[in-house]
Amino acid sequence: MNQTFKVLLYTLFITCLSAFGQSPERYILDADTANELDDYYAIFQAIASPEMELISLNSAQFNSSQIFMDSIWNGNKVTNFNSVTLSQAANETLLKGLNRMDIPHPQGCETHLGYAYGYWDGAFFPTSPATAFIIKEAKKASPSNKLKIICIGASTNLAAAIEAEPKIAKNIHAYLLGAQFDATKNVWNKNEFNIRRDLNAFDALLNQTDMEMTVMPITPVRPFVFDKTKTLERLYKIDHAVPKLLGDVWTDINAGQERIMWDLALILAIQKPELATLEDRPAPPENKRDTLHVYTAIDIKGMHSEFWNTLEGYFKEQ
Repeated sequence: MNQTFKVLLYTLFITCLSAFGQSPERYILDADTANELDDYYAIFQAIASPEMELISLNSAQFNSSQIFMDSIWNGNKVTNFNSVTLSQAANETLLKGLNRMDIPHPQGCETHLGYAYGYWDGAFFPTSPATAFIIKEAKKASPSNKLKIICIGASTNLAAAIEAEPKIAKNIHAYLLGAQFDATKNVWNKNEFNIRRDLNAFDALLNQTDMEMTVMPITPVRPFVFDKTKTLERLYKIDHAVPKLLGDVWTDINAGQERIMWDLALILAIQKPELATLEDRPAPPENKRDTLHVYTAIDIKGMHSEFWNTLEGYFKEQ
């Protein structure tokens, strides 16, 4: 079965589900794909699973002072470096490999919200095709039928969209990966990669009291580890460009022998609620909102099985 026919079957399947009132949940996925390999796996899972329909795959920046001081960052040369264009190119490569260029894929903001020393009402916020897409879709949504947006990198695009059009916040349910959380003490620590890429954006979203917000801290995800040798062995057995890409990127980024699949965990938790524990917990006290939906535990074994079942099933008849 060729990939084009498989996409047509998938579309027919979605149509049938919709006819019986069981259409998949629709999401915007925002990813800093060129930064680390787990974005690729997360994006594949989001596209390949029938439980989720992507209405957009946005690219996200992953800027940092270290990137602009070093000569190499995760295999990327830093000269004339523009991180969001690298994420954009990676997204398009993956979409082409899956024959899913029909999914809108606007480019995100090149820089973070505000300034290095903070953000406040009226300060600078960036714009981009991705923020424009978010605004357009959020205006179609409502508090009773919310636009769902997943950020597996910095939340710049989402925060910039809301800063541009504050009234859309009530129409959005945001899912973010980032920060650390001590579930026994209800203590947050924002010293984490995604948050440090745009702390201003994270704080701005935490100050949106009328926006629904779910956060997966990195704390419960740390045991969700893939082994390089075992992973590449399974990927390279499949005769298709995309599993090969998922394998090759591990070596290209030089990610080491083991990799925590942070981004994949959030996608799986959303698709399969039984694989994660979701609780309402206090938000960081320095921000305006009182509570958040917080993932406090995940089913490591179940997530491993779900990913491989999805991937190997998707390419079984290639």
